[in-house]
Amino acid sequence: LNYFVAAMVSHESKASKEPGSSGFTLAERLKLLQGAAGIYFFFIWYGRLQEKIFQFKSPAGKKFTAVWFLQLIDAFANVLIGAVGRQMQGWTPELPQGLLACTGLGQVLSKYCLSASLAAGLSFPVATLAKSAKMVPVMLGSLLLGNASFTRRQVCQAAAIIGGTSIVTLAEGGSKKASSSSGLGLALIAAALGCDGLVGGIQNRVKVHCKANNKKVQAYDLMFWTNLYMALASLGFAALRSELREGMAYCRANPSLARQILKFSVCGAMGQASIFYTIANFDSVLCTAVTTTRKLISVLVSIVESGKNLPAAGWAGISIASAGIIGEVV
Repeated sequence: LNYFVAAMVSHESKASKEPGSSGFTLAERLKLLQGAAGIYFFFIWYGRLQEKIFQFKSPAGKKFTAVWFLQLIDAFANVLIGAVGRQMQGWTPELPQGLLACTGLGQVLSKYCLSASLAAGLSFPVATLAKSAKMVPVMLGSLLLGNASFTRRQVCQAAAIIGGTSIVTLAEGGSKKASSSSGLGLALIAAALGCDGLVGGIQNRVKVHCKANNKKVQAYDLMFWTNLYMALASLGFAALRSELREGMAYCRANPSLARQILKFSVCGAMGQASIFYTIANFDSVLCTAVTTTRKLISVLVSIVESGKNLPAAGWAGISIASAGIIGEVV
C-alpha cells in the first residue's frame, strides 16, 4: 500500500461531485480500492486485538480496565504515523484548529465509549451490531453541520449496508456464548454513535473551510492534528481517573497483554492512515460505508477461525450489504 508516497487529490478537484456519488475515474477508483484495502486489513486485526485485550485476565483473574490509557497509546501511535506522513507529503499551514480540536475530542470520546462498553460487560457481537448503525448519525451530522445532501440511491445504499451488516453480525453473534449485555454498555454505544455523527459533520466543515480559503486537505494533516487532540484529551482523562499508573502497572505485570496493546496501536494507526486517505480523497460518508462493511469481513474471519457455519440469514445479510457497498464504486 502506497499511503506514504501517493499524492493526495485536493477536495477542490471533486467539488462538483456529490458526496459518495458514482462516476469515478479509473484513478479515483484505484485510490478508493487502496483506501478500502488498508481499512479492511488493518482494522480486521484491530478489532480482533481489541476483543482479546478486554477478554484478557491476569493470573489473579483481574481484567484490563484502563480504557483511557489504551486510548492514549492508540492516539500516540496515530500521531507518529501522521507526523511521518506530513514530513513525506508536506503540510498545510493555518488549518482550522478549533474544528480539528472538536473532531479529535469527538473521535476519542466515541472510541472510549466503544472500549468502555466492552469493559462494562457488553458482548463484542452486540457492540459490533450496535456500531453498525454508524452511517445514520454520520449522514445526519453531515446534513446538520456540513450542509450536505444525499440522493435516494445513497440512502438506499446506506440502508443496505446497515441492514446487511446488522443481519450478519446478529446471525454470527447469536451463535456465541457472549456475556450478557449491560444497560451501561448500550448507553455507551449510543453515546459513541452520537459522537460519530458530530465528527462526520465537523469533518465536512473542515473541508468547506479549506476550500473557501484555497487550501488543500492533506490526509496526514487531518490524521496528525486530529489524533494530537485525541492524545491530549486521553492524557487529561487518564490523569484525572488515575489510569496512567494503573495501565502501566498492568502492562508490566502482564507482558503478553502489553504486546497485544502495541500491535493494537500499530494496526489502529495504519488503519487510521487508510481512513484519512479515503476521507481526503472522497468524503466521510463513503469512508464510513467502507468501515462499516469491513465488519462483514471481520465476521467471516471469525467464522473461519472458529470453524462454525454461517446461517442462511447471515449469507443473505452479506449479499445485501455487499450490494450496498458495490453500488458506491460501480
